Order: sequence, then C-alpha cells, then structure tokens
Amino acid sequence: MSDVVILSGNEIISLDKNLSFINAELVKFQQIDTQIKKAIKSNFPNYRVWTAELEGCDGVSAEVLQPGKDWQKGRLKLVISYRVEFTPDKVPGLESPLDDLRSQLNPE
Repeated sequence: MSDVVILSGNEIISLDKNLSFINAELVKFQQIDTQIKKAIKSNFPNYRVWTAELEGCDGVSAEVLQPGKDWQKGRLKLVISYRVEFTPDKVPGLESPLDDLRSQLNPE
C-alpha cells in the first residue's frame, strides 16, 4: 500500500522534460506551482477582480437566484484550490512481515 504525499514546498522533482511545466528534467515543486498559478491567471479574464486580489476589491457584484428563493444581491468571489500528489511506487522486497496483519486490521 502506497501513501500519497501532497507536495507543497521545497521538494525536488525529476521527470520527463517533455512532460514538465517548465521544460526541465529536474525542478523544484515551487517552480511548478508558480507556472500553474501563472497559467490560471493568464487564462482567466479579470482574475484579480474575481479573486479579490486587487486592493479594495471584494469580488464581483452579482445577483443569484436559487430554487425556491428570491433574487439575492451580493458578491461573487472565485476561490481556486488545487494540490499536487505524489504516489511512491511500491518497491518489491520491502514488504514488512506485518503488512498482512495490517491489511486484515485496516481493510480498504
């Protein structure tokens, strides 16, 4: 059983250069994170207004109609969240004699 690792900081990643966000085989996670944020910003009109990133801006004025309710005035704000997961390959021969017992005690 492999545990998923959420990348979020100073991790160094080695990958196929053709599949890299920054055309490099060895990158820091922070470089990938920066490129993802740039891509989101550059492809979303008025990103800074929608996300309330501009000083004094608290989103976009709007009205919303929900089923069974009247129109309601308020503000829309875009909140974007993502994560990058790494799942280590299981290395043959590194199984613990206790793995079978763990599987029985914690069935998935």
